[in-house]
Amino acid sequence: INAEHFYTIALTKQPTHRRALQLKKCTLPLVEEIDQKYFNFIDNLLKEFYRISDKNPYLRRAKRDAYYLHIYHSNGIEGNTLSLRETRYIIDTRLAIDGKSLIEQQEVLGLDLALQYVNCTLVNRLGAITLDDISEIHRRVLGFVNPIEAGQLRKHQVYVGSLMPPSANEIIEYLDDFFTWLNSLEDTR
Repeated sequence: INAEHFYTIALTKQPTHRRALQLKKCTLPLVEEIDQKYFNFIDNLLKEFYRISDKNPYLRRAKRDAYYLHIYHSNGIEGNTLSLRETRYIIDTRLAIDGKSLIEQQEVLGLDLALQYVNCTLVNRLGAITLDDISEIHRRVLGFVNPIEAGQLRKHQVYVGSLMPPSANEIIEYLDDFFTWLNSLEDTR
């Protein structure tokens, strides 16, 4: 796995490097086999999980705790400095915390609103996930923080550290590929 990873790094720096191409070709099937074992293990765990009743109080508590953690960590990745306790307080009470950034608190509320939308609207809906669905999620995530950009595709280049995501002109093409994958029967079994 490490070797395949290093060959990938080498090929990003020099895509035509013959030796790295050859060695990556040799290691890739082994990595895919290891990955498949992990995927099978996870699939089996998921099957066991789905056998647990939704009424099970421990499952309900675990889901609720996971919900708070999801919002806390998702916002934390973006630089939000609120603690887990503060995040939970904002979700439960809808009250602002004195002395804390209002924007950070609005980020919590936006993600909570987006997850409620997904859980109440999309999870049990039949049919394909569309650009409108993703726009509605995005509108809720950013609605409190940046209502003008919320629900809209970006129109300018952005950067994530040293990474340069696709240009605004390429977004539709990437989204088309994403929706094809997301809505394919093979990948959503």
